[in-house]
Amino acid sequence: MKIKRPALWALLFTICGIYFRLGVSKEICLVGFIFAIYTVSRFVIKRQISMALCYMIMLGIGFTLAGQSVKAGLPSLEGQIISDIQGVIKEEGKTASGNQKLFIRLDRGVRQEDERKIELYAVWTGKERFEIGDVVVLSGEILSLKEQTIPGGYDEKLYLKTKGIDYKIYPERIEKVGKTNGPAVWLQKQKEKVFEVFDTVLPKKESSIVKAMVTGEKDDIDDETSDLYRKAGINHILCVSGLHVSFFALFLHILVKRGLKQTPRVAALTTIAFCTSFLVFTGFSPSSVRAVIMITVVLLGRVLFRKSDWLNNLAIAALIILLFQPLYLWNVGFQLSFVTAFGIWVGLQVVTGKSGLWGRAEQACILSLVASLFSYPFVAYHFFHISLVGIVVNLFILPFCGPLLFFTFLTAVGGLIFPPLAAISAGGIYGILKFFEIVCHVSVAVPNGYFLVGAPAILSIALYYLALSVVSFYGKRFCNKKSLFFVMLALGFSVFGNRVIFHENTVAFLDVGQGDSTVISTYNGRAVVVDGGGWYGTNLGKNTGVKVVKPYLEYLGIKEIDGIFLTHFDADHMLGVIELCENVPVKALYISEYPYADSQNWQTLKEVLEKRDIMLYTVKERDAASWESGERIECLYPPEGVRFVGDDDNHGSLVLKYEYGGTKVLLMGDAATEDERIMLYKELDVSAEILKLGHHGSKYSSSEVFLSEVLPTVAIISCGEDNFYGHPHEETLKRLNAQGVSVYRTDRQGTILAKISPKDSYQMEAVAEREPIYERIKKTMEKR
Repeated sequence: MKIKRPALWALLFTICGIYFRLGVSKEICLVGFIFAIYTVSRFVIKRQISMALCYMIMLGIGFTLAGQSVKAGLPSLEGQIISDIQGVIKEEGKTASGNQKLFIRLDRGVRQEDERKIELYAVWTGKERFEIGDVVVLSGEILSLKEQTIPGGYDEKLYLKTKGIDYKIYPERIEKVGKTNGPAVWLQKQKEKVFEVFDTVLPKKESSIVKAMVTGEKDDIDDETSDLYRKAGINHILCVSGLHVSFFALFLHILVKRGLKQTPRVAALTTIAFCTSFLVFTGFSPSSVRAVIMITVVLLGRVLFRKSDWLNNLAIAALIILLFQPLYLWNVGFQLSFVTAFGIWVGLQVVTGKSGLWGRAEQACILSLVASLFSYPFVAYHFFHISLVGIVVNLFILPFCGPLLFFTFLTAVGGLIFPPLAAISAGGIYGILKFFEIVCHVSVAVPNGYFLVGAPAILSIALYYLALSVVSFYGKRFCNKKSLFFVMLALGFSVFGNRVIFHENTVAFLDVGQGDSTVISTYNGRAVVVDGGGWYGTNLGKNTGVKVVKPYLEYLGIKEIDGIFLTHFDADHMLGVIELCENVPVKALYISEYPYADSQNWQTLKEVLEKRDIMLYTVKERDAASWESGERIECLYPPEGVRFVGDDDNHGSLVLKYEYGGTKVLLMGDAATEDERIMLYKELDVSAEILKLGHHGSKYSSSEVFLSEVLPTVAIISCGEDNFYGHPHEETLKRLNAQGVSVYRTDRQGTILAKISPKDSYQMEAVAEREPIYERIKKTMEKR
């Protein structure tokens, strides 16, 4: 018996294998396991043993390749110092801070016995600039790639591993010693020539947009333009998307077939060849690879007189990409490209048979709606916002993408051959992009057109797609049945279960480097922030409030902060608070009554509070607040009227105690041993299950006597990796160890989450130590 869409089944089993090896969600692993067992059983029952065996092999291949993709080829190189080792620059770009980033392949192993050449990601802070193909010698310390340290934050290791990078380095020295002349260098020169044409005939903003469209280079796009396109729901314009590749293939096919009067076979083969070349030119983004593979399959079908199937072609494209690099399963470009393409296919099944002007308009509206509905979960998961106006905006934008790309390619080719032609066609580019800008500004002005939803749980995403697929394929014939009811009930439970039933609160000790920031989020949507961290030497607008705390709040779907407690005025606690007050709605700011010394940061904060109309309150010992949901937060320190001799304002640091469901969390700010003595002398209740150590684990805090009164089970130390101060101090760690306290450190384990139940229990989780289910099972088996 012939199986319909075999590539789709092979893809599903391959994805199961990849997730079984690298996935961290028990629920998704369980669903995948049930799917695999059920499907194989069905094949066996129907006596399709060979197919069952084939798909189980695909599962095994996915599992094996996934394991190899994260395996360190030379795991012992971390910390190794290299000196004048030669390599070739394969790719270059610009970091957010303006430094040059280089992808370098070394010509030989780091050590004499190493046979395998490694790929390095280098961040160069020097003035000299390097190009693709440069042969360089470099020196410095090899560093490991960083795991994700903040929920919803940047995962350096995943991103760079996907690009084949083994380690990173901040070179002390790089020197150019030669130049290679391979295809990559030739392509880079052609890119530079095209960029020069765009820069000559177009204003800077429009030039940066078309560069991104045809080459994927986004370094020159300003934040305002990127933000505008994202809020309008057309951020796909600013990359080499499958849409752009499809238009390119269409233009080329028509030109060869009709313009050059070639046969359909010649036109198909020519289009395949040029699309592949264009793919190399643009750098192999997942969306463009997907489009080229699908186009190739369709055109090969015409060459061989075979009819192709859209969904099967889509599966073939995804399967090829995942077999090449399984980590693309977690790549946002891969996910959005394929899920949107699948949504378009679903929409085509719904709107078949439409004809006439109104019929085609209705078809376009439905396709835009369905494609958006299918993309929303992954957009929310990665970007925490969704654009409702994007459904309408795309109806205005997409018809002009073809002409825009036509003028873009005409400008690029014309600029290289006959410059006056480029100047003429650039007018078409400018006019269309100005139209895009007007449409975007109008759409962004629509109330609630772009809003914060937070990152949905993976289980919620799976149930959402199940419900959406049921409605799309079965419509009214199935919508009234119990199955859809239970799917929607499960979806609602996964989204609102904590708010309605579990009532679990979370205290997040954020990894802000050498600083301090804690976010308390409740099941009913409240959020309280204690300190905002702060990086010395980093300007406001690019500091921890904007780069760490605000993204975490957006990840939670928090639109407004109920209150910010600023323990004291040190920059590593305060700078992030200034940014939060500037960029996020805040109801109130609470500070100590302690008479702190005046500072520029304090003046800046007061100006922001006045501008944003944020209430400022002072708190002291025994001030407390309770909420109807059962939480209580109390100030234990400093006492009213206290003033220490000297300029050490750490003695005025707020000490706060948060309590929920019988679990107590003590937040010590930068309080020192002297402050601890005062609290003990006044017989304050400092007992807590979870203690965030004072002053980042300094030896002058967390005395043995104080720890014996607190009796913590868990201690949190917020400090930066390899910090200048030597935090946490060895003496402090010994005191904690002597009392049997479990220690969590943000410098080693990233953000620490304390998930507190209303039933006198809590669970600790370190974000950077999240392990795949397979690894957890393996370790459990090894212990036995």
